[in-house]
Amino acid sequence: MAPSPRQFAPYALLATCVVGIFALRPGPAPLSPLADETVEALPVPQPALPQIHAFPVTLSLCPTLAVANAPPADAGLHILGYTASATLNGVTLARAPVETACLSSGFGARNGQVHTGLDLYNPDPVSIYAAADGTVREAAFRDDFGNMLVIAHENGVFTRYAHLASMPNLAAGDSVLSGETIGVMGNTAASLIPRHLHYEILTGEWGEQAGSFALTPVDVLGLPGADRTEPGD
Repeated sequence: MAPSPRQFAPYALLATCVVGIFALRPGPAPLSPLADETVEALPVPQPALPQIHAFPVTLSLCPTLAVANAPPADAGLHILGYTASATLNGVTLARAPVETACLSSGFGARNGQVHTGLDLYNPDPVSIYAAADGTVREAAFRDDFGNMLVIAHENGVFTRYAHLASMPNLAAGDSVLSGETIGVMGNTAASLIPRHLHYEILTGEWGEQAGSFALTPVDVLGLPGADRTEPGD
């Protein structure tokens, strides 16, 4: 016998209640649009600036060495009229771009040849500084000069630093600042020599073949001081 509609009535009422419950239950709230967020850009890391060092304000003759081409000095072996900086073609340069040292040889004739710079001696591996702002023109090893740097400055002025124990990752084209450490005093060369810095100030035009050896060396101690009109005034 088929069920009567009366028998289905309770089920129909239950279904109606369930549908009503789901109809009354609120749905999830609509998502609000994302607000525009300002994202700040991270700062670009900047290379650390090199530490800048002052140049020695006095220079003495080495007391235990026979100093060739020694300039006039007082009883304490301090070079008379010495100034920390000199000028050439409008460029201010250090006379002794080194942490500390004494003069072991000056500019001029020596052992039948011309000594084209200053020899600055220290038994310890002290720091060597750039004599002025400039650009590394040459960084190389030579049998005569060992580890050698040549820096180009303005107005046709150059400086040479020889016998360095090390050069801190410097290469041709690198910029350096006056007083920046560019190496360590050493005794590099093809022959055994004492630890010292051979330092030259040069002027002229870079040679296509001879390079820095086409330049003219000048007497570092004979140049006028940076704040004087004549050396030793």
